[in-house]
Amino acid sequence: MVRFLDQERFLHRLVDNSYRALDDGAYDFNTLHLRSHDIIDLRKRIVSCPYVPIIGEIKYRSPSHGILIDKKIQSSDIAETMINSGAIAISVLTQPYEFHGSISHLSSIRHKINAPILMKDIVVSDVQVSIARKIGADSILLIKSVFDDNLAEGDIEKYLEYANRIGLEAIIEVHTQIEFAESMKLIEGSNNNILGINNRDLDTLDVDTSVTSKILTNLNKGNNVVISESGISDSQTIRELRRVGADGFLVGTSLIQSSDIGHKMEELAQAI
Repeated sequence: MVRFLDQERFLHRLVDNSYRALDDGAYDFNTLHLRSHDIIDLRKRIVSCPYVPIIGEIKYRSPSHGILIDKKIQSSDIAETMINSGAIAISVLTQPYEFHGSISHLSSIRHKINAPILMKDIVVSDVQVSIARKIGADSILLIKSVFDDNLAEGDIEKYLEYANRIGLEAIIEVHTQIEFAESMKLIEGSNNNILGINNRDLDTLDVDTSVTSKILTNLNKGNNVVISESGISDSQTIRELRRVGADGFLVGTSLIQSSDIGHKMEELAQAI
C-alpha cells in the first residue's frame, strides 16, 4: 500500500518501501542462525582510532547508481576485506527494495567480523530497532527528517530511548543546520550516540560534501562525535572535512565500485 502520494519527494518513497518491507515480512528472522554478542562501541572505536575512522558500507544497489554488486558475491566476504584493510566498522543496508538489502546480510557478517556493525535502514517502526539487536547490529540509523515529517510510527525520542535501552547505539542523521542543532539537544549528555551529517539531500538525491563543512563551520559540535556520510571518495575530501571537525566517515559507493576494495580502503584510512 502506498502511504504517501507525494512520490516526487524521494524520502517518501524510501519510507513507503520500509512499510512495504514490514508488511512483506522482510524483518522476520525465524530462518536466521542468530549469534548473541556483546555490543561493540562504535563511538569509542571512532574516538580511539589512530588513523582515519572509516565505516565501510555494503549495499548491493543504489537508487542513484543502480546495481553495485552482483548478488552472487557474499556480503560477509566484502566486510572481511574492508575490516582487514582498515575499516573500523561496517554499515549494512538492510532495506530490500531500493538497495537489495536484507537482514540476512547483516546476520552473516556478524558471524565473520569482530567489529561494530551499523544496521542502515529507513527506520519507521520499533520492529526494525528490535530486529537490529537480534541479528547482531551494534547501532542503528535514525533519520531526523523522517520523524520531523511524522512519517514513522513513533517519535524519535521513543526510538532513541528504546535503542539505548536494549543496548544499541544510534546515529542521528541530519542534513541541515536546524536538524543538527536540534539533534545535539536530543543526545545531550549521552556518551553512546553519534551525529551523522548526510551530504545527500534525501528529497532530490543531490550530493554536496560542503553540507558537512557548512554545518560544522557554523555550529559548535561540542563533545559530540560526528561522522560525514555520502559523496566521500578521495583522501582530499576526507582531509578537508577533518579540518572542519568531522570525526569519522561513512563510505559506500566509492568503495564498492572500486576495482580493489582493500586498496581503496587503505588509501582512505591513511588520509591523515
